Amino acid sequence: MNDQGYIKNLPQKRMASGVVIFNEFGEVLLVKPTYKNHWSVPGGVIDKDESPRDAAIRETKEEINIELKKCDLLCIDYMSPRDSGFSTKDENMQFIFYGGILSNEEINQIQIPKEEIGEFGFFSKDESLKQVGEKLSNRLPACYEAIDTKIPVYLEGGRKIN
Repeated sequence: MNDQGYIKNLPQKRMASGVVIFNEFGEVLLVKPTYKNHWSVPGGVIDKDESPRDAAIRETKEEINIELKKCDLLCIDYMSPRDSGFSTKDENMQFIFYGGILSNEEINQIQIPKEEIGEFGFFSKDESLKQVGEKLSNRLPACYEAIDTKIPVYLEGGRKIN
């Protein structure tokens, strides 16, 4: 088998990136996608030949019109087919980055694409866990801890692996 044949047959994983961003009161920015029944952090699917960090920056710009000044890795979460919850049961990788703290001036600049994002809001850390979907709710506490410790974490199915 030549190199191209070998590479073509390698497994591929779905990947997505999200960004945890706060206001000056320590509240988390969440967006309400029009195609979901729960809130989420800004983010989305990583495009072909795009890095997870670049996807986080791009998705943040697309969803809330903010150019991130900071984009530090917080968490990588491997989701096995049993954890993923997708109907196709594909495995996937989820990357979460820290986008820093927005000033009031930056918050006033937020613009959302109404066809994709119905609204945005700021929530306490505890309230954010109740507003987001189950998988992100499992992942966020480790992300919040990683912000405090400045040490990124690796998860599988939303759980820390030691």
